[in-house]
Amino acid sequence: MHMKICRNFGAALCFVGVILWLMAGLMLSVSADSAANSLTLICKTEKVTLTGMHWDLYRVGSRKGGNFVLEGDFAKYPVSLEDMSSSAVTEAAKTLENYAVLDKIPALDQGETGKDGLLRFDNLNSGLYMVCGKNIQVGDTIYMPSAILIEIMKSEDGKNVDLDAYPKLSTKTASGENSKYAVKKIWENDENALENRTASISVEIYGDEKLYETVTLDESNDWTYLWMAESDIDWRVKEVKVPENYTVVYSSNEKQFAIVNTYSEKTPNQTTVSTTVASGGSTRPTVITTNPSNGYSNVTSNTNTKLPQTGQLWWPVPVMACGGVIFITVGARLKSGNKRDN
Repeated sequence: MHMKICRNFGAALCFVGVILWLMAGLMLSVSADSAANSLTLICKTEKVTLTGMHWDLYRVGSRKGGNFVLEGDFAKYPVSLEDMSSSAVTEAAKTLENYAVLDKIPALDQGETGKDGLLRFDNLNSGLYMVCGKNIQVGDTIYMPSAILIEIMKSEDGKNVDLDAYPKLSTKTASGENSKYAVKKIWENDENALENRTASISVEIYGDEKLYETVTLDESNDWTYLWMAESDIDWRVKEVKVPENYTVVYSSNEKQFAIVNTYSEKTPNQTTVSTTVASGGSTRPTVITTNPSNGYSNVTSNTNTKLPQTGQLWWPVPVMACGGVIFITVGARLKSGNKRDN
């Protein structure tokens, strides 16, 4: 009876040892695939370094096979990334930023640029991210940053990446004067399905993220509304309810806003994407907004092989691995010893 108990105990120790060993390997695998990527925003020009500019970071989606899919708080929005041209993706970034700001979506991370004009976001998992900043005034000049959409992923050889991004910065002169603003609704791609249009839409107008007024656009006003207001305020508009089977894009210049509804029977938050291949054949993360000469952000990347990753608890890995070896060894000896005694 005693020998049988010892044999069973030895078998149990072996089993526990194998489990611990497998768990240690699993933790190592998960940790190696977890967040160690980083993104650094560089907010300065030859003339000015912007200190204290606030930025919010959002994870808006991920790659599913050959598609980008909006996820989390952004999954409900009818925003399409089917057109991957620089101008279209910039409009998508502005649209998602509009929702994030006006619907007060919690940011994944946030911060302000330092004296060097830099802000670094660490511990980023693979996925599609958006960063958007708040206007900042330096002297009489108001700097207005553009939102960036960017995919973060490991390089082809599995290394982590450090990305540097130079956001586009538009400017205007603070005056304290009033200006005329306009918002216009535009229907697209529904010439053969006019019955899908609504008779009117409600549009909310926001000044510095506070609701200013709600207006109705329809054929009687040529789907347009004009208002006079202070030009130093950050104005935004939002369609209260996007019609079914339509996507939405919010575009604007300094004083004119367009709400573009495009008819589409496709799922709006999926799009086929391709990967940017760098020189030498290595695959880098797909950079969504590029070419600062056209008004878009420039993003560069460097691989990073630092392990372990910040924020990961690594001490259990060697403990569990060693514990697994010990349990297996003791269990095996107990079993073999009992066999010799028999």
